[in-house]
Amino acid sequence: MKKILLFLLLLFYSCSPVIYRVNHSRLRELETKAIDEIKRRLSLGLPSRPNGFCYAIDLAEIMQTGAEIGDSSMFRSAYEILKKHYIIRDSWIDSSILWRYKPEVEPDASGTAETIHCAHAIFLAYKKWKKEEYKRVSYSLAKAYLKHGYMIDSNRFIVKNYFNYQTRTLSENTYLINQRPDYLYEIGLENNDSEMLNKAKLMYNAIIGGYVGNGFFYSIYDVGVLTVDPASSGYFSPNSVFPLISSVDIATSIKGFNDKPAWEILKFFENNFGRWSDFYVYNKGSFSEQGKDNSVSLVVSSAMIDLYFALGKPKAYRNLIVYLSQILADKVNVFLTSLSPENLDSYYFELARAIRTMRRINENGI
Repeated sequence: MKKILLFLLLLFYSCSPVIYRVNHSRLRELETKAIDEIKRRLSLGLPSRPNGFCYAIDLAEIMQTGAEIGDSSMFRSAYEILKKHYIIRDSWIDSSILWRYKPEVEPDASGTAETIHCAHAIFLAYKKWKKEEYKRVSYSLAKAYLKHGYMIDSNRFIVKNYFNYQTRTLSENTYLINQRPDYLYEIGLENNDSEMLNKAKLMYNAIIGGYVGNGFFYSIYDVGVLTVDPASSGYFSPNSVFPLISSVDIATSIKGFNDKPAWEILKFFENNFGRWSDFYVYNKGSFSEQGKDNSVSLVVSSAMIDLYFALGKPKAYRNLIVYLSQILADKVNVFLTSLSPENLDSYYFELARAIRTMRRINENGI
């Protein structure tokens, strides 16, 4: 009888949902430390990576964080660097953003992702502080972003990866993660630009053509593939490897046009609890984790939590997100105690995004 009771008790606890809790005080402490660290680094000069280059995408993330949390000094520090070194005046693509900068190195190429992310960050600063300069600059960058694009066909618009300032040509292929119809639409709406609004919708049409399933998108579109293989769609992922952060960000970028991929990537992440990876391999219609350590990066943790908020905090995923908030805190702590921009390329990029996520958790609750 005792054995039966013990079995029933174990069965009850095994079937009971695990209740996770957010440690808000720890998140606030880590957020403050992360903000102080980034601002300290900015006070020392260019926020460069180990190779000596300062990348515009890092500045974009820092500016967006400053705008979202209302830290004008953080925003201004990155913005002044951007204005001084990155906005290229060019007869063909005026006001595009140089993808990276290093003193005494000639500009090589613009970056489409860098241009639209900077445009969006500055746009958020305009919405926060109502400074007309920010509205003007964000709009000029968004127009430069469009200059990188072309019509795939009558109903799809896409931007290339970059414009090469030496050869005066656009790149051959493009990454779908470089397409940001959501940012384009916001800026177009603010400036009453009907062409920009239309291009945002046509950009969505191009992105959805690369949807595979379970929330995952092909990484690249290359019109040159069609020349080699006319039966191809032009969309592909090298070696059938899909970076998780790419698909999460793409799903987020089209949520306002179609939220199905966003819901599906969140569901996939929960269904694969215990089998997580930063990269997934696509084979015979299904996705499997590339690594076996059940680990995801800081930026993936941030992106998944942000997606949860973007979808309106669905109750069914609350435990998953609370658990992720613990992982997020642990990884931020590692960044602040064991890592630095001198030994990690993505240091500024990941830490800046994590600050926004921690603020979102504490202000909006889970």
